[in-house]
Amino acid sequence: MGKSIKFLTIIFTIIAVSLVFGWSNIKNIGKTAHAESAYFNKGVYKADSSDNKNPYKNYFYVFYNETSGRTEESERGIGLPFSCVQKDGYVKFKFGGVDESEEIFKIKYVENSVVTGYFEDGSLLIFTPVINVNPENFDAVKYIKSVK
Repeated sequence: MGKSIKFLTIIFTIIAVSLVFGWSNIKNIGKTAHAESAYFNKGVYKADSSDNKNPYKNYFYVFYNETSGRTEESERGIGLPFSCVQKDGYVKFKFGGVDESEEIFKIKYVENSVVTGYFEDGSLLIFTPVINVNPENFDAVKYIKSVK
């Protein structure tokens, strides 16, 4: 009887450890495979607002890597550099420089590399990857002219 109890204890311990360490995979169901490490990866993302406050402007977030990049708008090509930290359920951005305050983007969901969420002002934003562009030399003004 003693060996059976030890065996069951070992089995239950293995199951418990698997559940604890495997939980991160369960909560990422529906996210793209690389979303487990970052919501935004190297690339260019078009940012659309659900409330269409500025329907004629196109805003882009250009990620050099998972921790830095720049914003850029398509009318004048202006924007701000940013750094970010991507965690489970949110991205902390610092726009302009290290002395600026953090802005938190809360992730609502990620599907097919499209990231949906909102900043503290509550506006729903949808970030869609721009295909076949290089973030190192991306120019929003030229890009918009080329797709019109």
